[in-house]
Amino acid sequence: MIIGLTGNIASGKSTVAKYLRELGAKVINADQVARQVVLPNTPALKEIVDSFGPGILHDDGTLNRQKMASIIFHDAAARDRLEKITHPRIEEEINREINAFTKADPGGILVLEVPLLIEVGWHKKVDQVWLVTVDPEVQLRRLMARDKISPEQTRERIASQMPQEEKKRFAHVVINNTGSPEELKRQVQEIWQALHANH
Repeated sequence: MIIGLTGNIASGKSTVAKYLRELGAKVINADQVARQVVLPNTPALKEIVDSFGPGILHDDGTLNRQKMASIIFHDAAARDRLEKITHPRIEEEINREINAFTKADPGGILVLEVPLLIEVGWHKKVDQVWLVTVDPEVQLRRLMARDKISPEQTRERIASQMPQEEKKRFAHVVINNTGSPEELKRQVQEIWQALHANH
């Protein structure tokens, strides 16, 4: 069984993934895979440098992710170029990990933690979509504190994503992370137990 875990920025996806890992789920984190495919000497990084120039690298030859993010945030064509280079490779690696897991543990539960699960159409790849939601005020506070950015930048980042309400239409399970970490953990445990009872 494959669960797609998603949620908007600062919703608490990673915390939910951590709790699921503790409960025994195998978690594949798409952001980690995205980092792996652009490591030095990878074909993807070479293509990125060819496309965006060597100024996109740190002195040690690794990708300057902040610089890349600031370029693509306001430039849809640049974002598109980057995604054409990275997305197929991320998908290939994730598919490889899914196949390996399915062979090793046919009855197991695999969690794909993908921020843009619905936007890139990967919700069609999974058996269930779990959406982590958070009240907008809480999201704003958490993101400002986490990324040390201004309220304007924070609102801009939140506004650039598909609204939570829209994502709820695709979700089989909605996990509300507006309360305390303990409350979140309890919710995750209950959903996990219910899943095992029916699985």
